[in-house]
Amino acid sequence: MESIVLIGFMGVGKTTIGHILSEKVGLHVVDMDEYIVEQEGMPVREIFERFGEGHFRDLETGVLSKLLKEACIITTGGGIVERKENRKLLGESGCVIHLSAPFESLWERLEGDPDRPLAQNPRHEVESLFSRRIPLYEEARTHEVDTGGKDEEAVTREILSLLGRN
Repeated sequence: MESIVLIGFMGVGKTTIGHILSEKVGLHVVDMDEYIVEQEGMPVREIFERFGEGHFRDLETGVLSKLLKEACIITTGGGIVERKENRKLLGESGCVIHLSAPFESLWERLEGDPDRPLAQNPRHEVESLFSRRIPLYEEARTHEVDTGGKDEEAVTREILSLLGRN
């Protein structure tokens, strides 16, 4: 079985859904941010502060390239689609599911979360980032699942249906 990649804006539920999906399909899940934290020995926030976003994006590209060679569920960071190279890698993989939600519901989850460096910016900046990334997610995805107003199990069932595993 090929990898299943979950993409979407920060706070949409990629990590949570990835773990539930892992139990249902029998593939191990790899959270890219957690992988990078373990590899670098410091939190994402600290990588951003010490080395900048560009360095973090370099790390993401390397990890994505490596993980796409495995049969696993990959939960990405929200900015994975920022780089054309990453969108190309995603486009060459089999199953890329864009988890989407209205900005308002995401902002409620993100506001004040110290573990999300980009969420520390003012609301209008985060909303602008959200709007800018939408077409990038659309370019990279093979499927979209709107998570708005749905619980984790409903989202997982919808993904399983897309995968023909209901």
